[in-house]
Amino acid sequence: MDCSACGADNREGARFCRNCGASLMEPAASEATPDAAPVAPELGVEPAPDDADVVPVAEPVTAAEGEPPPPKTPPVGSDPADAADEFLEGGFLSEDELQMLSAGLEAVIAPVEGADAAVEEDALAVEEDALAAEEDVLGGAEEDVLGGAEEDVLAAEEDALAVVAAEDVAVTGEDALAGAEADALAGAEADALEEELEADLPEASEEPIGFWRDDMEPLEALEPQTVVAERFVIVQVLAAAENEIRYRAHDLERCWQCGYEDNAAEDEFCAQCGAVLDHGAEVDLVEVQAGRGVHAGDEPVLARITDAGRHFLVLGQAEPEPEAPGSLIPPSIRLLVGQRSDQGQVRDLDEDSLLSLVVAPTYESRTAPVLGLFAVADGMGGYEGGEVASKLAIQTLADHALRTLLLPEMAGQIMLEDDIVVRLRQATVAANDDVYLTRKKGGTEMGTTMTVALIRDDRLFLSHVGDCRAYRWNADGLEQLTTDHSVVASMIAEGRAQPEEIYTHPHRSVIYRCIGDKPVVDVDTDVLPIVPGDRLILCCDGLWEMVRDEGIEDVMMQEADPQRACDLLVRHANAAGGDDNISVIVVQVEEV
Repeated sequence: MDCSACGADNREGARFCRNCGASLMEPAASEATPDAAPVAPELGVEPAPDDADVVPVAEPVTAAEGEPPPPKTPPVGSDPADAADEFLEGGFLSEDELQMLSAGLEAVIAPVEGADAAVEEDALAVEEDALAAEEDVLGGAEEDVLGGAEEDVLAAEEDALAVVAAEDVAVTGEDALAGAEADALAGAEADALEEELEADLPEASEEPIGFWRDDMEPLEALEPQTVVAERFVIVQVLAAAENEIRYRAHDLERCWQCGYEDNAAEDEFCAQCGAVLDHGAEVDLVEVQAGRGVHAGDEPVLARITDAGRHFLVLGQAEPEPEAPGSLIPPSIRLLVGQRSDQGQVRDLDEDSLLSLVVAPTYESRTAPVLGLFAVADGMGGYEGGEVASKLAIQTLADHALRTLLLPEMAGQIMLEDDIVVRLRQATVAANDDVYLTRKKGGTEMGTTMTVALIRDDRLFLSHVGDCRAYRWNADGLEQLTTDHSVVASMIAEGRAQPEEIYTHPHRSVIYRCIGDKPVVDVDTDVLPIVPGDRLILCCDGLWEMVRDEGIEDVMMQEADPQRACDLLVRHANAAGGDDNISVIVVQVEEV
C-alpha cells in the first residue's frame, strides 16, 4: 500500500506509514492542516522536506526535572497489541529512535522480569520448606495412623500447593505482597493439614487399644501360698476367667489391726500400733492380661504391680452407698465371741460365772436385729457361797433379759434406748433380789459382783455392780467403760491415793457394792456407740489386777481371734501369780 503523503510502500492493512508516519486511513497529505507542528527535533528525527506533507504530532509533554519522561502511547481506541506493532512498523519513529526505545524497554522489562522470576523462586522455596516441615512433623504419625491414606493426603496437598504457586506467580506485581502472601498461605496450609490429621486420629481412651487381646492365651490361676511381688501371699482363688482372675491375699506390709502400710515384710510388730504381724491384712488382687488396666468392678484400684511377667491390680474397698437422709438403718454387723474362765494358781474353786448369748435372726436375706447379751460375775463367800451367788445371778439375769428384751426385739417390737436401759437395770435388780433371798434363807455371806453388756446393732448398753470391768479396745487404744465400786477406787477418785495403788493397796479387794449384799442395789448404767473394729472386753478383778491395762492392750494387738486372745490373757494372769479366779469375755464387732 503506497503512502499518499510520501509515496512509500507499506504492507497491506497498515494504518500508518512506515516512512513518514502519516495515517494511511486519513485523507491525502494535501488535505492536511498546513500549520501542523513538526516532529520535535530533540527526538533526533530529521524534519521533513519543505515540499513534504506530514501528519501533525501532539505537543510533547515535558517531565519535571528529576522525574522520568512519560511513556509514549499508541493512538487511543486501538487494540494495544496491534497498536504496538503498527506503532513500531508504521514508521512513526526513526531507526535511531527505535533503537533508543528498544534499549529503554529492555532496561525497564529486564528488572521486572527478573523480579517476577525471583518472586516465583522465593514462593516455590517457601512452599518446598513448608512441605519438608510438614513431612518432618507428621513423620511416623502419618505412617502409623493414616497408613495408605498418607499418599492421598500428600497428593492433594501438592495439588493445592501447585494451584497456590500458580496464583502467587500470577499476582506477583510487588515483592512485598508476594512474600507476605506466600507466608500466609503456607501457614494456613499447615494449620489445615494439622486439623485434618487430628480429625483422623482416634480419640484418647483410658484403656489401651486391645484389638489383639482375642489372640492371648488364657490366664492360669496361681496356687495358694504363692508370694506376689515379695509382699502379697495368695490365700485362695475367688473367681477365675480366661482374661481375669481374682484372688484373696494377705498383704505382709499392711497391719491387719490399724492399716499402717509402711511395715517391712520381715517385721514382727507393726511400727504404728505394735500389733503382732503374724498374718497380713486381707486384700483382693485381680490378675489381668498384659495391656489391661481397667477393672470391671466397683472397687477402686490402689496399685498396679507386675511380677514374673504377670500383671495384678490391688483393689480397695468399694465406697458404700450414701444413706438416705434420716435413715435409721444401722450397718449390718456380726459378733465374734471368745470366753475363758480359770481357777488361778491359789484358789481351790472357781467361783466365777460367765454368760455369752448371741441372737442374730435372718429374714429375707437380712440379719436384723443383731443382739448379744454378755455378763461376768465374780462370786464371793467361799465354798457353797460365791459360786452359788454368781451362778444364780447369771441365770436370773438371762431369764429376765430374754423375756423382756431379746424375745420382744426378735418379734419386731423395736424398743427405745431408754426402755432398754430400764429393762436391763430391772434384770440386774432381779438378780440381786434372788441372790439376797437365797443368802438370807441359807444364812451365808455369799454375794457376787456383775458386769453386763447388751449389744443391739450399733449400740452398747451397760449394767454394772462391783469391781468387774468392761473395756472397749480399737485403733485408738484401750478404754475402761466402768467404774470400780471399791474403797481404793474411791480414794483415787478423791485424790487420796495414786492410780497405781489400785494394784498394790492393802485394801484393794474391799468393795462397797455387790449383788446380794442388801435388799436394794444401786446399778450403774450407760449407753455407748459400738462400731465395726471395736472389741468389748468383760473381765473380773482376778484378770485386770494380774495383767493390768497394759497387758490387756498388748494381747489385743497380738491376737486377732477373740478366743485366742482370751486364752492368752488367762495364761498371762496365771504367769503373773494367778492370785484369784480369772474370767474374761472378748467380743469382736465386724461389719458384714
